[in-house]
Amino acid sequence: MTSEKPALYGMRAQILRSSHNLRPNPNNMISGDLNVQVVYVVGDGVPGLHPVLSDAPLVAVREIAGRFTVAYPADKCPPDRYGFMASGAYIVHRGSFDEWLSYFGHELPIPLHDKTERRQQPR
Repeated sequence: MTSEKPALYGMRAQILRSSHNLRPNPNNMISGDLNVQVVYVVGDGVPGLHPVLSDAPLVAVREIAGRFTVAYPADKCPPDRYGFMASGAYIVHRGSFDEWLSYFGHELPIPLHDKTERRQQPR
């Protein structure tokens, strides 16, 4: 009997950065690392057609205000930081346009809310 961990599957997406996000920024958990170009969208209802690479960041999506879809890191925000908020980066389809269109219902980029800010120490 083996204790192999089942593979995680998700939908590949590429990070689209604005001109002010083209330098490293430790406040942006995912988009602040310029070596990261691809993320995997995971969560309930997301088409799980692609095995997730072990070093690729995971993002989840949610609706805010009942109509706007945003992506955010699947990891919890560190306790010493406020987050998550808009970073100026987006995720866009990479690979299968059809699975993106069938899940999101459009071809537009999804805002990536991966910015955090350090909590102020009480005085």
